[in-house]
This record gives sequence, C-alpha cells and structure tokens, in this order.
Amino acid sequence: ESTAEQKLSCLRTQQQFYKTWVTKLHDGRGCSHIHDPVDADCFATVADCPTHCLAIPTSVLRTRKLLKANPPLTLVTGGGDHHGVQSVKKSNAEALFYPTDGDSFDFIVVGGGSAGSVVASRLTENENVKVLLLEAGGYPPLESEYPSWFTLLARSVYDYNITSTDDGKTAQNLQGKVVTLNQAKVLGGSSTIHHMMHTNGDPEDYNGWAKMLNDKKWSFKYAQKYLKKMETLVDQHLLQPEDIKFHGTDGPILVAKDTRKSNEKYLKAFEELGHKIVSDINAVIPAVGYTENMFEIANGLRQSSALGYLGRAKHRPNLCLALYSTVTKILIEDQKAVGVEVTTASGETYKVYADKEVIVSAGAINGPKLLMLSGIGPQKHLESFGIDVVADLPVGQNLQDHSSAAIVVKTDKCDATTPAANPHQFPIPSFNGYVSLDNSTTTADYEAINLDFPCNSNDVLQLGVNMFSYSYDISQRIFDATKDRKVIFTQVGLSMPKSRGQVLLASTDPAVNPQVYTGTFSNEDDVDLIARAFMDHVRILDTTYFKSINASIVDMGVCKDAKTEYEFWRCYAVSMSATMWHYAGTCAMGMVLDSDLNVLGIDSLRVVDASAMPTLIRGKLYAGVMMLAEYGADIIRKDWGI
Repeated sequence: ESTAEQKLSCLRTQQQFYKTWVTKLHDGRGCSHIHDPVDADCFATVADCPTHCLAIPTSVLRTRKLLKANPPLTLVTGGGDHHGVQSVKKSNAEALFYPTDGDSFDFIVVGGGSAGSVVASRLTENENVKVLLLEAGGYPPLESEYPSWFTLLARSVYDYNITSTDDGKTAQNLQGKVVTLNQAKVLGGSSTIHHMMHTNGDPEDYNGWAKMLNDKKWSFKYAQKYLKKMETLVDQHLLQPEDIKFHGTDGPILVAKDTRKSNEKYLKAFEELGHKIVSDINAVIPAVGYTENMFEIANGLRQSSALGYLGRAKHRPNLCLALYSTVTKILIEDQKAVGVEVTTASGETYKVYADKEVIVSAGAINGPKLLMLSGIGPQKHLESFGIDVVADLPVGQNLQDHSSAAIVVKTDKCDATTPAANPHQFPIPSFNGYVSLDNSTTTADYEAINLDFPCNSNDVLQLGVNMFSYSYDISQRIFDATKDRKVIFTQVGLSMPKSRGQVLLASTDPAVNPQVYTGTFSNEDDVDLIARAFMDHVRILDTTYFKSINASIVDMGVCKDAKTEYEFWRCYAVSMSATMWHYAGTCAMGMVLDSDLNVLGIDSLRVVDASAMPTLIRGKLYAGVMMLAEYGADIIRKDWGI
C-alpha cells in the first residue's frame, strides 16, 4: 500500500523511463550522443541531468519535428549577414548564438510565448520587416507534444515555478498554503504546457471591453474575425452543420472536438437537471450549457503557438530567434523605448535596439515585473526599491484569475476493462458546463470542468499533487477514492470574478520571481457566488444515473465546523481554492495601455498578451489571448504602414 507521495515518485520514474524510450525510437540511435546546447555537461536523460541544465536533452532533436523545418528557424548569431543572422546548422548539438551588442531590428518582441509567437510571425509576413524574438526558455520538450502528458509540465524546468504569497485565508489546503502559478519558460509559452481546452469566451465579454474602453473595435463583432483567423477546424463532421460557420478554416492552430461515448450518460444527467446540452460552446450565444470539449490537438499532437505560428515562419530570414535570452530591462530614452538589455544563459549581457517598437509579450506576471524594473509602474513601489520612475502607472494591479476549487465524486462503478492510455489524445474523457445560476443572468456565472478518471487511476494523483498542488493529505484522500472505483474530478470556478490581486517586485534582481498576491475570493460577492455554484453543481448526485452508481462526494476532511450547507461550501471553496492558470489584467487597456495596446506616456512600447485584457473572458483564456495577439499585430502593421 503506497502513500500518495511514494506513488507519485514511482510514477515519475516510470514516466521518465517511457519518455527516454520514446526518444530513442524517434532518434534511432539512442539519445546518449545528445546534449543540451546551453551546457555541454548535461547528460542524456533528465534523471541524470544536473539541476543547472536548462532544457531536456531531447529538445534540440525534437526541434525539426516541432517546427517541421529543415533547417529550422533562423537563430541570431554574432556575425555573418545583415544584423548578424545565420541559419542554424543541422546538428543536434548545435550551440546557441546571440545578437552582437548594439545590433538593431525593426521590432523586438520580448517573449516567445502564446502571444509573442503570433506577433513575431505576423509581422515578418512582410519580408522587409526584421524582427528579433527573445525567449528566456528553449525549444519545447518531447513531453509537451503528447497531449496525454500535460500533467508532467507544471512545476518543471519549463515553468518559472512562481508561487503566490500566503494570505492566511485562501489555499490553506495546498502545499505550502500557496498557489503554484504556472508560467511557461519555453518557446510557445503557456500554449506549450496548458490543458489545450479551446473556448472563445462569451460575446458579451468582448462587448464589455468595447464599452469600458469606448472603442468598438474590441467588440465581439470585430474580435470574432480574429478568433476565426487563428484556427483551423478539423474533423468538421463531429459538429452540427450550423456550428461550423463559427470556426476558422485556414488558421495556424488546429482545433478539434473530442467526442467520447462515455460522456453521454453524464450529459444526460445534467440535462435532467434542466441544463442545455450544446454541440459546440463556441457556436452558441450566450455561451451557456454543458458540452464536450474542443481541444487544440490535431494529428495526435499539441497545437502550440510555437508549432502553429513559428512553424509557418520557419524559412523567413527576417525573423530572428534568440533562445535562453532573458530581457532584464527595457531601454527608455526621452520617454521612448529604444531597445532592451538581455542576459544569456551563460551570464553574458548585451543590448539590442528597435528602430520602430519594443513589444512586450512576457505574460501577466513576468511582463509587469519587466516594466517595473524598467521604471514603469506605481511610483511609491518603484521608489521603495530605488528605481527611477519614468511612468507612474498601475502596472501589476488588477490581477485576475478564474477563482476556483475542486471536488471529487466517487462511484461504486468500475468498468470491466480500461483501455490503455493513448499519448496522442487528452488522457481522460472530459465535459464542461458553463452555467447561469437560477437563470438570473444570460451569461455564465460559473464553469465546471469535469474529468472522468477510470479505476485505480494514476493520473488523478498527478493532477492533485503536481498540478493543483493539493496537500499530500488531500491528495491521499483523492487517490484512495480511485481504488476499484471511478471518480469524477471537477473544478468549479467563477466565470467573471470581482476579486483582484497584484504583482509586486520582490527584488531589483531580474532573476528573482515577483511577489504575487492572487486576491482570490477577496471580494465577498465571489465567496457567496462560489458557494452557490457548488450547491448548484452537487445537485447532480440526485439524478437518475448518479443515484444508480451510488455517487458521493469524497470527504476531504475540511470545514467540519460548518453548520449549514451554504457555510460549508463557503469554507470549502476558500480553503481549497486553487487556480485555473488564467492570469490577466496586470497591464490592462484603460489603465496601463490605451486601446491600441500602447503603454501610456511611453512612445514605441506596447504590451500584447493576457496582461492587456481589461477583464477575463469566460471559459479558457488561450483563444482570447491569441485573438488579442492577432488583432495587436494588425494594429501595429496599420500604424507603421507595413
């Protein structure tokens, strides 16, 4: 009888062996000859790799498949043709090169993540525009390509491993009583490590932006064009004919519906409660109902922005990519951004310059940190660190996430046979609900992400311990519930929370992660709403099917002093609160940026990523981020006539 902690350790060892074995299959010669391009002392497997290695040894080898390039993307070098650009050599052990100190480009994009990949790719469609894309991490690893392995990526070397600050109230049943804020440190950013569920949000989310900004271009009427521009719908036969028109047909990101026979009985149960069952949540207005999920998965592989957008740009000599390059400061002269300061993995520092603009796409947590280190942020906060203020703006404020907590329902049912896991698809059946409580609103009040785990599942343990960071006691309870029983792991989260947090500097050292106060459930209305959301969701236990399998909620051993159901769920949601990894709003339009994504008071500096969102969108964040990046690229091209 293993404890949850022992079991997880065993699983990681098994997965490492499997990953190495798959790598050898792809390579044909084994992987002993492969080493990391940053450090020649790195070993052949992650298990043997010293902690200072910055990427798994397979990353360079996998580059060709990921980007479908031979040769792959242009890497910046210290000499050669214009701006020191050479094509990467066809060597698995290729060393990385960097720009020469003082080099200049038309645009510098900081961050090769979800949004930055889009911006760099779109701008370089004009062959006369030279773009430098700077990414602190390396190429995506093998495990990021296989959809079923997504739980391996959180809290890994491909993650900044940022944690929230303990507020003494929320997340008290998580490890360390803090939330692990997954922020990818790898090409493709969060699209390389996230869960791949694809939702566009509700039209009213974008209409709300337009009203807040007094700028109709952000309304759904215009945003929808870019939501469709980013995607290609595959397996169209799985959707109703009337739904197909809401999807794109020639975008870089391939999207498909994941239909599983086992979901039918669950959807029927929610229909019994009066919920609408919809074929495609992205094709209904308002976006309310229960549905099977759309995923950014096609041809058995994750469809990251690195694959979709940079893959299309692989042969462009005007797109220069510098990996393992951390931007430590934006260079500002006379209230104008003129370039950036960069530190390489080996500790070398250089400066590069932008003839037109610097575009920050570093995410909702690291982006504000960079701006504040550069003198853009709350004046008193910056002065407390001795930083000269060039623009007094509420950078880092307005942090938002879909406040959430998880419950687990156990059954007395165990399927006679459980098929072997397919690494090329999402590892378990899933279905989501977007629910308006008591029909009091036309838009969704809460979201329920439901994951159907088979008996004796190891994946549910990884989900609890590694991704949600629940304490080992809580994770043990979840793990015990799976013994010879199926379980449904449900994350219930608020669709449009009122609570706000903040990102603050912890140090003037760029290598130090910022302080993050999530502010989760800091607004009393959110606590009330999440309690009512849980009370609404657990009505499922009274439906015909759930009664037939003797379904019950797994006791997590918390909130024993609650006197009423409402009090219990208030206590439960706060103490078990986790994250949906949907961070946004910290450089919001209308506060830090204008509606064209320009930083207020600073010329030639924009922010194009989730931090620019004034509010969250309902559902998953990724499609909204990609829409914003597509739109942002068009705004930039229009402003510069390119």
